[in-house]
Amino acid sequence: MTRDEALHIIQSGKAPGVDLRGLDLSGCDLAGADLHEARLSQANLSGTDLSGADLRNTLLDETNLQRANLTNSNCEFAVFGGADVSGANFTGANLQRANLVGTKGHGARFDNAKMFLARPGNADLRDASFRDADITRAIFRRANLAGADLRGATGQANFENANLDGARQ
Repeated sequence: MTRDEALHIIQSGKAPGVDLRGLDLSGCDLAGADLHEARLSQANLSGTDLSGADLRNTLLDETNLQRANLTNSNCEFAVFGGADVSGANFTGANLQRANLVGTKGHGARFDNAKMFLARPGNADLRDASFRDADITRAIFRRANLAGADLRGATGQANFENANLDGARQ
């Protein structure tokens, strides 16, 4: 599938469940797109605007989401395993039960995000911001949170063997 074909499918509202693996959709405006249950594994979404997008149950494993805008997106049950979300903005996003295992998220913003039962274990989240996020029962096991900003974050989370050097709480 080409980039133009994929954009047409997304813009026509026929993207739920569609297979977009490996596509380059970098820099696209996909704000508010309905991509629930889509397969975006190994895609390039760097710099893409996904604000307000429906990404429930979407496969985003090993996807490039560097500097992507995911503010107020619905990522419940989404799979980001091994994705690069460095510099991405998840402010106000719903990441409940999302799989973020092994993600690279240096400097990502999760401010005001809902992260109930999210699994960012083994993730590199150095200098990431979780200000005022709900991290209730999130599993940060073995995550690198050096320099992270956790001020105002609420809820009990699992930080077993996590690196919290220089983290602000």
